Amino acid sequence: MLESMLLLGALLPGQPAPKTVPPGTPVTITVAPAAASSPSVTLNLFERHGHATPHRQGFTHTGGGNTDVAQPSADTVVVTMTGVAVAGGHPCKDSAAGFDFDFEQCFEVSFDKPEVKAAKLTIEGRVIGLLRSQSHGRGSAEQGKACATVSSGPVALLTLCVPPHGVAGGENLSINCREGPVSVPVKAGKYTLHQSFQIGASHPRALLPCKAASAEFAPDPALDPLWISYFEPFHGAQKKDFGFQITIKVVPEEEKKEENGKKEGKKDKVNGVARPPLPELLAIPSR
Repeated sequence: MLESMLLLGALLPGQPAPKTVPPGTPVTITVAPAAASSPSVTLNLFERHGHATPHRQGFTHTGGGNTDVAQPSADTVVVTMTGVAVAGGHPCKDSAAGFDFDFEQCFEVSFDKPEVKAAKLTIEGRVIGLLRSQSHGRGSAEQGKACATVSSGPVALLTLCVPPHGVAGGENLSINCREGPVSVPVKAGKYTLHQSFQIGASHPRALLPCKAASAEFAPDPALDPLWISYFEPFHGAQKKDFGFQITIKVVPEEEKKEENGKKEGKKDKVNGVARPPLPELLAIPSR
């Protein structure tokens, strides 16, 4: 029976000839992934300027201070700012620590297919982190402004801000906030992203050792564990996604038109039943 099947396969046109494999011979099967289709609109990155400035006075600690720029696909850019600021009690003066982030990225919207005439640029932002203050009513921590603006020359096209947060008097706060998406129509050309972020912690003068106030918006090991207690309120928190992150994406405007066309097609049905065609008007001859 097996020999008949092999003979039949050999006689069929367009079929490869069967190969005899000796018993015990390893067989390697290679599966080639399907080629991914390239987007019709892309973001091309050019020059950028990013700065993270720490501020420290008294008994303080800062960590991180990174601005990471990633492009997971040709039509998407992700910018993440991460940092930590901690302030404890100094016996002779007040303590204050902070980070000021400022970032500017020039990019170009490119239409890679001739049928694309316009596109839509979308940005969304999120802030994830922890704020701690001293349990006896001393010390404070804050997450300040977290904003991003896309401009074309001197004209600001859209702005997105994640609201600020702060703690004091023994308060503690876990933050996971998201804003957007917000969109604006764009044409092919050059644009600029400006992004800023601020965090800070402060503590008044103290003669005795006490718990420090902290603003933690960076993955480990940015915050030295010596600055927080083992019994701190957020022990075991997952910190890999901490920071202020902005995601920029561009899509062709034709996709929006297709969606509108689908919605209009749905309107032609009532309760799932297609509407009958309207009767044609009869032409009445004039007398």
